[in-house]
Amino acid sequence: MHSLIVERISRMRERKGYGHSNMKKILEHQVLFPVGAESDSFTAALASALVIVRGYTEETPYWCAPNSRYCIHCSSCGDHLLERHQESIYHCLLTASTLAFGFDYPWDDTVNPHSLPGFRSGWRWDDDFVDALARFAGFSWRRCGCTSTQEEVLSAIKSSVDAGFPTLLRLENEMEWILAVGYDGDTVYGLDSQFHALPDNWHSMLRDAIVITGSTAPDMSCRELLERIASALSYEEHTALESVIMDVLDHVTPENAMDVAGMMCGINGVPIEARWHAAESFCGAENLLCDIFTDKEIHSRLRDILSARYISCGNDETHGIGWKIWGALGVGPETGYAVTRQSADLILQKETQETLKCLFAKIFENDRAVCAEIRSCLEQL
Repeated sequence: MHSLIVERISRMRERKGYGHSNMKKILEHQVLFPVGAESDSFTAALASALVIVRGYTEETPYWCAPNSRYCIHCSSCGDHLLERHQESIYHCLLTASTLAFGFDYPWDDTVNPHSLPGFRSGWRWDDDFVDALARFAGFSWRRCGCTSTQEEVLSAIKSSVDAGFPTLLRLENEMEWILAVGYDGDTVYGLDSQFHALPDNWHSMLRDAIVITGSTAPDMSCRELLERIASALSYEEHTALESVIMDVLDHVTPENAMDVAGMMCGINGVPIEARWHAAESFCGAENLLCDIFTDKEIHSRLRDILSARYISCGNDETHGIGWKIWGALGVGPETGYAVTRQSADLILQKETQETLKCLFAKIFENDRAVCAEIRSCLEQL
């Protein structure tokens, strides 16, 4: 009789997850990342995590902004709706964090000072940054650092997975994040561009862990969001960068041409993508950002200005201007979007220098126009 009771208790533990260690659990509805143009690893990882946290499935309706309707599977993009939801979340997270409005990413230690407020040199996803995104997107979290024992971190990951939530991990590659989406005993399963088991020594590589502990009601107001964006677009270092660019282009020499071309290409690489994400976040009729706008007239005004200034074709929009800057530098898919010796030769030409000045000036002009409209909307709130 005693052995029968012990066997039943053991089976109950396997079913219900007591103690975790003998169980295997893998979260469903995973989205590999990055999806498309997603340069920020943390935001991409968090977007994929929130697909799971928010309970999205392939059956969750997706609002198609280009067609102004819910997806009816009119093309192949509708075959991967979880990826579309992940992209939508990425758009909104990058906007709410203000990273969509800079000319560099704050984890890039080669840039100092940064073009966005609140990001010091050596910044690494501080608590206030994560907390703002948690309030915007609606989730609770806690941090396990590299000083936490393997048992502590593993227990936190398992508890999170048991509750239906992934954990964000930063391991040996300092700037890259992955998701912990499952476990089998002491083996942790990770997700990034593929699903894979982490090596047994993963804890020795651990730099940071953001453990999602629950889903909460979003707690960032429309006013706070717009104030954050306006502050980013009017930040003194953001504004000063225009003069820096013009001055550098006035002093190109054969000795510094390659460095100047690389600088121009690097600066351009952020807004050409990031402003596109910002505009897309406002174009959605149903997404995280739209949900906090109770005044739909203001949302409509901002959708129009960001669309016109950032992504509408043939309108001197930032996305199109970015492609022209790459073209002036001889950069494109064929060069891996990196400068070549030809780029240095081109930027030595006065015509190229003047072209780049004009193009960058339009990018800053677009940012000023967006900032002015946001401030006008704030006065109306």
